Amino acid sequence: MKYELPQGVELEVVDYDIEREDRQDSAFYTDNDISLIARLTYGGREYGIYCVGEMRIHYKDKVIRYSSDLKEVSIENDTDLKKIEVEGGEWINNSWFEVEDYTSGEFTGEIYHEVKEAIESVANWITEEVKV
Repeated sequence: MKYELPQGVELEVVDYDIEREDRQDSAFYTDNDISLIARLTYGGREYGIYCVGEMRIHYKDKVIRYSSDLKEVSIENDTDLKKIEVEGGEWINNSWFEVEDYTSGEFTGEIYHEVKEAIESVANWITEEVKV
């Protein structure tokens, strides 16, 4: 997966699934309450992108809470995720991506649902943030 990053922004991949175009949904990064998937560095500042929140899906008489549970029911990519509702499954809770500013130690409040959107939006946002 290629990300469009402004000049000078460095991406450190923590979860190598982010390099797969077919796994953009946060469901594939839900391994516990909070999981670091990538770090972005720019202008001496560092930001972490985390998958946060609970996932709960009822599908094929199973309760899916973690990405490993998806594999057990043959959900391998974003296209497969669509089968859940089509085949009578139900999403109860879903996870998302959030950003931590390591300088302040606080989460920014920005929420994203897909990896590419999170990484590219944050990369663009931090270049403006550092300029201020």
